[in-house]
Amino acid sequence: MRSATSQVNRWTRLLRFLTGGGVATLVHWLVMFALIQAGTDAIVATATGASVGLAVNYLAQHRYTFRSGLAHRVAFPRYLTSAALGWSLNLIAFSAIYTATGMAMASQAAATAAATLANYLLAEKFVFQEEQTNDTH
Repeated sequence: MRSATSQVNRWTRLLRFLTGGGVATLVHWLVMFALIQAGTDAIVATATGASVGLAVNYLAQHRYTFRSGLAHRVAFPRYLTSAALGWSLNLIAFSAIYTATGMAMASQAAATAAATLANYLLAEKFVFQEEQTNDTH
């Protein structure tokens, strides 16, 4: 059974995860907007913004949310794998819901919620999970 402190810590971590993701999304949009205003093609601008946002999100999750001690050479490849899985889940969920309902915004809202939950669980259980060593030998 989890202690009350453990539950509070998990909720705090979830709020930090959402905050870091929100900041990363804002950075993505700001970079994209600035590049478009400077005359960059919109597709290039959003790809660049998404890449910058991805880096911001990784650093926020590594340092702020999970306060991970994992080396970047371990955590970052895990993060990229997790991000690819989250992106795929978002696309699959959106496609399935949109095909069934024909409602784009509602489909994206549901897909985003599913992908966000999956991304959090992947980050918690895989990306920033620090292996425990057995020092009893």
